[in-house]
Amino acid sequence: MEKDLKDYQLIELLDIKSLLPDYSDKADEDKEAKEVRDKAIAKIYDAIAKKLFNEYHIKKGDCTYDFLEIEFYYFDKGHKDYITYPRTIGKGNWFFHNSGMDLSFESSCVEGFKKTNEPENNFFGGILIRGLVKDGNNAIIGPLNSCWGLFDIFSAFEPNPNELPIIERKSVENQFEIFKSQRWIPYDDKKIQKDYGGNIDSYKDHLSKLYRYYVKRQVLIKDKSKLYKAQPWKTGSEEEKVS
Repeated sequence: MEKDLKDYQLIELLDIKSLLPDYSDKADEDKEAKEVRDKAIAKIYDAIAKKLFNEYHIKKGDCTYDFLEIEFYYFDKGHKDYITYPRTIGKGNWFFHNSGMDLSFESSCVEGFKKTNEPENNFFGGILIRGLVKDGNNAIIGPLNSCWGLFDIFSAFEPNPNELPIIERKSVENQFEIFKSQRWIPYDDKKIQKDYGGNIDSYKDHLSKLYRYYVKRQVLIKDKSKLYKAQPWKTGSEEEKVS
């Protein structure tokens, strides 16, 4: 009997490649096979989001940080989400890039950290941390602010575990309602054409996917009312509740 995704440990779910059905090279030409794979990935994303929002938080010293907003990115030859930053890194590592930081999936890229448009045997990706709630009531809004909030100060000479953020299980699980919508990626057509050329259709197809997840806690609604452009319910995206 196939194991239900909710029964996996969080760290196991971060190895997406091992959880997906075998991919045939002919699947690029097979619309039904592509849809099956896309649905499988969406279910994995849902399962991870439920765990992060309701069962886990980030602990740093005496402070705790709940997940408020996240975005998923994963690239392989069967799921060509070209906006994903390439990487070769183990699952469960923090990965830093120009947009902020990811909780990384198990990843392998022939080009290392260099941008690639060639799927080959590459598979890489992670979860962009877009927003956090510090100590229950202080919102940290935006991916760069989230990164800076977690990695603001730590010793360059004497390692101190209390200065580094670690994901851990909560003592009491939450029961938040989780929503998902399109990711906030403000690219114009000229830049898309320059960066992705012949892959533009796949790029745009994945932009339309509901890969952004969030919980509507009061700190999110209050702090995003005016100043935050990327408000999930004001970006023109459809919204869906995660069941």
